[in-house]
Amino acid sequence: MIDDFFNSDSEEDFEDLSHLIPKCEEAMAKGEMDTLRFSEEEFDFLINHYLNEGDDWMVAEIAAMAYNQHPYSVDLGTKYADVLIVNREIERAKEILASLVERVPRNGDIFFLIARTFIKSEGHEAAREAIQKAAALSPDDASDMYHTAAQDYIDSAEYEIALEYLFEARKISDDDPELLNDIAFCYERTGRFAESLDFYERYLDEDPFNDNVWFNVGTIHARELRFDKSIEAFDYAIALNPLNSSVLYNKAIVYVNTENYKKGIETFEEFLRHEPGNIFAILGIAEAFLAMDKLQDAQRYYSEALAFDKHNQEANMGMAYISMVMLDHFGSLVYLRRFMGNDGIEYSVVAPQLLLTFKRTNLPEFLLYHTIAQYFMHNREQFLRNMELLSAIDNLWVRKVYELIPNLRSDTLYTSLMRKYQIK
Repeated sequence: MIDDFFNSDSEEDFEDLSHLIPKCEEAMAKGEMDTLRFSEEEFDFLINHYLNEGDDWMVAEIAAMAYNQHPYSVDLGTKYADVLIVNREIERAKEILASLVERVPRNGDIFFLIARTFIKSEGHEAAREAIQKAAALSPDDASDMYHTAAQDYIDSAEYEIALEYLFEARKISDDDPELLNDIAFCYERTGRFAESLDFYERYLDEDPFNDNVWFNVGTIHARELRFDKSIEAFDYAIALNPLNSSVLYNKAIVYVNTENYKKGIETFEEFLRHEPGNIFAILGIAEAFLAMDKLQDAQRYYSEALAFDKHNQEANMGMAYISMVMLDHFGSLVYLRRFMGNDGIEYSVVAPQLLLTFKRTNLPEFLLYHTIAQYFMHNREQFLRNMELLSAIDNLWVRKVYELIPNLRSDTLYTSLMRKYQIK
């Protein structure tokens, strides 16, 4: 949605101009927007209406029309420049602002928009100078200017610079709880959890009924391994907003990570009532059942996950492991073939079962996969022993190792193997 710093008027502040809306939308439907003509006040009404509606396309279209029809209107010019900046049409915004500043050289809003063009184009020092000038020209709006600039930097993940602007805004207006929330967020993003928690709690002193802030507090406690406090904060968030599914998901994760599997499963199931078919929750339930050694229940949920995504690595690994434990050796191969050799797999989970299954069946394919697991687990000695065994069975199995681990050919620790096993 367009973020219009200057949108402070509601539609009630205008005389009744609502008849312009169907006129505008009819022209849009017919492709005749360029035939419309409106006064400055009418354009102002329409821009604010579509901002409130969240219709970014219409805001951009009408703002451009307004500027073209009233090029000497400072108000419409600044609104159009603001739209251009949000849409990252920075050079066009700079052209308009340069024209405006020539005519109105002491307008704080114009210098603030100039600052935002520098923020979007990585001119941080130039942006700082322009904001300071804007704040001096419009002291009543200075806090909002620093806050909006900080949010621009948050959007571009420049959290340290955002913090500087947020604290500048706090110097001017220390009674805005949203500043506390944004400071806490920036500290959280930069890994300074103690500082983040401090500012979230300050926010809650001002507004204890914000479920999202309680959720953030719970998440930080979980990261810092304070699980009881994490659950307590999540419970506050759920009490305030039972529909906040993100809270339920993270609460379930905490339960599973603290081996409270039954409550973890119950919480995931509650989450799924809000977001049916969420594959991550389904996998969470499967893992909890697997940890409880309830293999059939785990298998049921892994199968459900595979119904959504046949190639999900976690689900295939779970099914492969359970199949091997339940002695469904050939069934396990179906799942093993889908993920063996891929990065990001917890090979330590299946490696012992692969070796055991090879010893039970004497099927070289299980030894092949055990060998691959040893490579990704960085167990070089076991990997070399397995390569010897595979070579003794048939050199085709050795070649299969290289097919499933293409990087092996360029891995300096293993290049001698290529010569030893005559791999080209």
